[in-house]
Amino acid sequence: MDASYLLSPPALQALLLAVAGALAYWLKDVPGLALSWGRRFFISTLSVDSRDEFLFAALVEYMDRHPGLRGVNQFTARSVRRGTEYQSLAEDLRNGQPPRAYLSPGEGVHVLRVDGRWLWLRRELQVGQSVFERVNLSVWGRSPAFLERFLQAAIDARAARETDTLSVYIPNPFHGGDWMRARLGSRRPLASVVLRAGQGEALLADLEHFLAGRERYAELGIPWRRGYLLYGPPGTGKTSLVTALASELRLNVCTLSLASPIVTDEKIHTLLAAVPQRSLLLIEDVDAFFRDRDAAHTQVRLSFSGFLNALDGVATQEGTVLFMTTNHIDRLDPALIRAGRIDERVALDWADEDQLRRLYFKFHPDPGAAAAFARERSGQQASPAAVQAELMKRFGARTEAPRGAQAQQP
Repeated sequence: MDASYLLSPPALQALLLAVAGALAYWLKDVPGLALSWGRRFFISTLSVDSRDEFLFAALVEYMDRHPGLRGVNQFTARSVRRGTEYQSLAEDLRNGQPPRAYLSPGEGVHVLRVDGRWLWLRRELQVGQSVFERVNLSVWGRSPAFLERFLQAAIDARAARETDTLSVYIPNPFHGGDWMRARLGSRRPLASVVLRAGQGEALLADLEHFLAGRERYAELGIPWRRGYLLYGPPGTGKTSLVTALASELRLNVCTLSLASPIVTDEKIHTLLAAVPQRSLLLIEDVDAFFRDRDAAHTQVRLSFSGFLNALDGVATQEGTVLFMTTNHIDRLDPALIRAGRIDERVALDWADEDQLRRLYFKFHPDPGAAAAFARERSGQQASPAAVQAELMKRFGARTEAPRGAQAQQP
């Protein structure tokens, strides 16, 4: 080929076009790389996806409640059941408890002003071997502190909602060896249970001392467990006391009926080993299940010896707190309530004069009327539950002080 042709304008143009094309091909990724580099060094991003059931649900719930995140016009809605009982959606609806809709920013990109910072929120649906949602939160700056605080606030809000309720567990009827949450209830302050003076406070202090004493039990080589027997006539507050103690200490309550068909000699060991952490184990009316160490009726499939062995078993959860209640302490076998199985026996009896006064004052804050009522009813063998029912009929939910009376308990 003639060298003069290579230097001709058409050839130079072709050469320049080829070089330009090569440069364009080599540089085509530069804007994307620059953008990626800029995002990496100047923008902080946090990703949460629905495979983390707690964290994603906490974030969605928090976005529903946060006023800064309601400033969008495209939402994703998720239904959350409000019923506290362990039952089906149909039963919730029949009981007048339809699910609540939680609204959060929908799929796509949203730019919002949240807590004084601009927040870029991207929500997308990921489809692979499984389908899940992902939420990306981004803010300007290299420090992740704002995103960490935002996520921690979501976690704290969800945790507060959970700990504001009392979880009650029962043996799982489908598996038999573990526990399921049967319902959520409102936490009950100890002061709401009107006991004899100092009883509730003494039990609470004893429980706090036990829960804080794990190392001391280990030093002494003693199993870290504690048992309480609450006994007395019906209606004296045995179950209410356990609920209030669990509420004060932020504990769960696991209720165990020895007449349950899944509670056998084989299963009870597994159940006691699987009691959720920080739980009170409650066995009510323990005198109703055995007579002279034999099953009291055909529904009881657990033997008396199997029950005792389970209470003493090495598999029993460390830190277990057992509460047994009975209306008839005289019917209990001494082996069941001996030291080591039952550490404290607490008698809850008929309402004394001080209880009567405080019960009356709870419904009608008139010190003089409360004292007169207590003197009149003292010694009549009335349970606190019966007195409360009587006062409820008399005063209902009215709690205002009568005119001229001091609304201060004497």
